[in-house]
Formats: sequence, C-alpha cells, structure tokens
Amino acid sequence: MLVVIAPATATAQYRMPIYSDYLTDNYYILHPAMAGAHYGGMKIRTSFRTQWIELANAPSLQTLNIHTRAGDKSGIGGMFFNDKNGFHSNTGIQATYAHHINFYRAQDEINQLSFGLSVGGSFHRHDQTAFSPSFEAVIKGEQVNSSSIYMDVGIMYNLVSFYTHLTIQNLVFQGKNIGDQVLLESPMRFLVSAGNFFEISPKWALEPSLLADYVQYVDRPNLDISLKSHHSIRQTQLWLGTSYRKGLTDTQTKSALAAYSESFNQITLLTGIKHQNWIFSYAYTVGLGDIIINNSGFHQLTIGIDFLSDKYRPTVIRGIL
Repeated sequence: MLVVIAPATATAQYRMPIYSDYLTDNYYILHPAMAGAHYGGMKIRTSFRTQWIELANAPSLQTLNIHTRAGDKSGIGGMFFNDKNGFHSNTGIQATYAHHINFYRAQDEINQLSFGLSVGGSFHRHDQTAFSPSFEAVIKGEQVNSSSIYMDVGIMYNLVSFYTHLTIQNLVFQGKNIGDQVLLESPMRFLVSAGNFFEISPKWALEPSLLADYVQYVDRPNLDISLKSHHSIRQTQLWLGTSYRKGLTDTQTKSALAAYSESFNQITLLTGIKHQNWIFSYAYTVGLGDIIINNSGFHQLTIGIDFLSDKYRPTVIRGIL
C-alpha cells in the first residue's frame, strides 16, 4: 500500500485544505455566500483536526470563524486558520461580505439568494533545515517563507429545505517568496454543493448532500456523497452521518518494474449535538483505497456557539440556516 498525501490537498498548498468540517453546521468555512445567511444572531465555530497516533509530524488543522447578519440584506464574516503538514505550515486570515436577497412571501418561508466575496491572506513556512544537502535549486537547507493574498466569490440559493452553492476560490491570487521575491501562482478551485432536508416526521429529517471539488489544470476532481440524520428533542438537536469522498480519476504511478493506477477514497463518520445555542461535533475519517495518509485515520472536533439567535427557529426542517 502506497502512503502519500491526498491529492485533494496537495494541489492547493497555499490555501486551507478541504476536509469534512463543513458538514458540522460550518458551511461558511467553504462558501463565502453563507456569511450571515441565517436570519439572526452571530455564529462562531472552531475546529481541530489531527491524527493522534502512529505518524510523526502528522497533518493538523485549527480553524476559527465568525459570521453574522448585518442588517436585512447584508452579512459579514471572518476566519483564521493554521494548517501544518510535515515540514510545511500555513497560517491565514480572511474577511467576507455577503449580500442576501429574500423572495419569501411570509416570515416562516425561506427563499433566499446570496452572493459572497472573501479577501484573505496567508503566510507559508517550509522548514528545510533537516533536509540532506542537495544541488537542487529548490532545496535551500533553511526555512523558506512565502506569502499570498487571494479573493474568493460564491453564490448560494436556499428554498425552504433545499440549498445549493457555487464557490470559486483563488479567482484572484498573488503570492511570492519573501526571500527571493519569486512570484507564485495557485490555480482556481471550483466547489459545487447541493442538498435537501427530507422531513420524515416533525422531529426527524434526512439530509443527503453532494460536494464536487475541481482544481484548475489538475485532472483529479473529487466528489463527496453525504447523508445526515437529524433528530430534534425539545431544545436539543442530534445528528448522525457519513460522508464518502471519491477521487474521480486514478493517480498514475510508475516504478522500475511496472506502471499502475491508484484510487483515492475516504469515508467519514460524524455525530453532533446542539443544545440551545451550543454545538459540539466529532468526525472520524479513514482512507479506503490505495492512497491513504495512515492506517489510524483522522479525528476532528468542532465546537460552536450561536449568539443573539432569538430569531432562529430550532426545527430540523429549517435546513442549513
């Protein structure tokens, strides 16, 4: 079994990698149009992802984001992240503005079109001090630093229990090595998602969803197929779910003896609880195919709180808002 870094994250090293945390009531982490899309209050989410055993210098990610409605038609948000993967680390911040257009005929109807724009920057560090001496120009034997700024745009439509998103990351991107001022480039990334809440009973809903992820110039699109079961018990909501990530093209590998292809597959199991304004969620991800990072999987915790959310109606059929 070959152990490599998953292609979905390696192709966009100047940005925060995409994992399953968006499924833990945290869609703003992917889609700028979600900033303030809910009708009242402020949402705060923080997540921690790591691999706890077996692998030294394992990938880890910490995020913190805040977003809120600002008036009837605007939303604002901000995010901080710190990503570490072996000898490479990446720290970034971003700010978001979103505009929301409501078409509802009554206050209990959800019919909203949203547009979002995020501007951010990140600082990258590549520690090469432990590398063996090399004649390769890219191996400097020291800590190599670079920085970047970017702009993302997105659109969302939410009709009662149905939602769909389109987000373009790196629509504008500019980066450079701090030491030698070499300009860096990063391809655009296209994210398309859709889902629906199907009401089984007043206190139970099923939410199937899809997320397609495509990086410009890289013929390795990924597809997430997810299913969550939502349950409402008085002031408490519970959810259980699973998400399957499939690489739609195999990675071609050559050795001295033969050439062969390898598939990329992951499955995530997640559970969470929301009691009044507090949210806690846990997710476990493990590789299924030939391309995996380790045999023990990844653990992710998400903690959140909704402030001043008196207008929020805690019913499972309300959907992602």
